[in-house]
Amino acid sequence: MLTKMEENKKVGYSNMSREDVRLDRFLSNAHVGTRSEVRDYIRNGMVEVNSRVIKDPAYHVSDKDIITLDGEQVSGHRNVYILLHKPAGYVSTTSENEPSVLNLVDHPYLGELHIAGRLDKDVEGLLILTNDGDFTHKLISPKRHVEKEYYIYTTKPAIVSDYMKQLVENGMILDDGTKTMPGKIVLISDNVISITIVEGKYHQIKKMCNVLGIEWSKIVRMRIGKLELGDLEYGKWKEITSQEAKKCLS
Repeated sequence: MLTKMEENKKVGYSNMSREDVRLDRFLSNAHVGTRSEVRDYIRNGMVEVNSRVIKDPAYHVSDKDIITLDGEQVSGHRNVYILLHKPAGYVSTTSENEPSVLNLVDHPYLGELHIAGRLDKDVEGLLILTNDGDFTHKLISPKRHVEKEYYIYTTKPAIVSDYMKQLVENGMILDDGTKTMPGKIVLISDNVISITIVEGKYHQIKKMCNVLGIEWSKIVRMRIGKLELGDLEYGKWKEITSQEAKKCLS
């Protein structure tokens, strides 16, 4: 039987660096399963190192190795993007005193996630959680003018007059004296109005509704860029790919 050093030599790694770790630890750190689960993957022949099946969980790998699980390459760390249908009553922070949106997500990378573009406690809809700081910086940068579309559910029959369109499309002065950038307002149904903005001033949608005379019962963010909330159930989440997440930036 080959010793561990001999086996490493056979695949071209006679000198293990300080970064070398056990295969089972590497996989569990990559959040593809618990330590016991990844050991089962390894023993069942589902893991390859440099195109060679390895069935020993204690086998050492380094950052030079190419590791695959069931044919898919595994990286030691990856960027994660979570799409959440935020319900009302949850804050977009890590508050200990109020229910946080982070309490709704059960994901191995949860401890690394932050909220990319917050929503008020009483506002619902599309929310992105990620560990990709560069993505978040681009998403919330005022220079990029990323569109955010909100559905405003009204307490009275909805009306969008020419004057309301003019205010929104030209930029409007809010009650606090700040001026918004040009946006869009569209009548969706007899009790739903769509407002699209390209910035994120504090309570902006609510302040715009106040100036426009819109009495609302519910506000839902439906879209960021080209990424839509779709049919994701209320209070549920799903992981999306980086390509899907980048729709926010287009």
